[in-house]
Amino acid sequence: MESLAPLRLYPEYRRLLWGGDRLPELLGETPPPGDEPVAEAWLAYGDSVVAGGPHHGERLRDLIERYRDALVGHAPMRRHGPVMPLLAKLLDAAAPLSVQLHPGDEVAARRHANSGHLGKTESWRILDADPGAEVVWGFTRPVSEEEVRRALAAGTLAELLRTVPVAPGEVVHNPPGTVHAIGAGLRLYELQQASDLTYRLWDYGRVGADGSRRELHVDAALEVADLSGAGEPRPTSRPGLDGWTERVRCPFYLLEEVRCDDGAVGRTDPAALHLLTVLEGSFELEASELQAAELEAGGARPVELRAGATVLVPASTGRYRLHGRGTVVRGRPR
Repeated sequence: MESLAPLRLYPEYRRLLWGGDRLPELLGETPPPGDEPVAEAWLAYGDSVVAGGPHHGERLRDLIERYRDALVGHAPMRRHGPVMPLLAKLLDAAAPLSVQLHPGDEVAARRHANSGHLGKTESWRILDADPGAEVVWGFTRPVSEEEVRRALAAGTLAELLRTVPVAPGEVVHNPPGTVHAIGAGLRLYELQQASDLTYRLWDYGRVGADGSRRELHVDAALEVADLSGAGEPRPTSRPGLDGWTERVRCPFYLLEEVRCDDGAVGRTDPAALHLLTVLEGSFELEASELQAAELEAGGARPVELRAGATVLVPASTGRYRLHGRGTVVRGRPR
């Protein structure tokens, strides 16, 4: 298998009416033009563009098509083919997001065939939280579809929803079908399957920049919603490899985290890529097992990473080392 150097990726900003406009400052960049505030920075997905190195300016999806298993790994290649299996982003919410949920793989394939979207399982790692900030996660008790419809018609859905206070450092996990919403005053990192399929159940009657209300998807949402009132939003953290802490283990990915004062190590294997994002501090990423030809070509020079920076470590890279101090999260597809 050909060895590939790590790929630092440019963020891509999204403007939405609930945004807080703090992400460009966090990433040390000038905000893009637009009428609505910056709400999201997409750190890694299929259309991400490589920043620096021998593949500077190339799109990730083109590199995946070219290098296939050597880049994404044989596990996601068998499962999904030559596509980016994960999407990572930062979100900054000045106002609550819509109450929504996401379909799983089976529903995504049946309802949205050829859309390029997988089902959507997602995990949030809270970065900042205003006093009293909370998220919506499921229902306070088992409810029926008809009960939810009546509450929507009466404007009382909030009375059925479970709210969960959150604090920096905590993780919330949303399996498909979980009715959820990010509350106001939160900034967070999100790791998810590569999908942008969202069924909005309720949006507080808000209107967008064009003066119209955003579309709701009540029928589609209720067909797949978990109405049981069961489950636990906060997964249990466990010790992981090489000093990393396992924050989420689900059928589609692992979300891991390390807080270090003198660096950290990791190792990819042929199974899957590693996706690293610096949450705080600064690092240099050095791949230590690349071929001599790549070293001579400059492909294995250390990659500088500041807060908010994201780098994809290809499955073929092997051992790598982070030199620096701070906190890094890592996503690994399964």
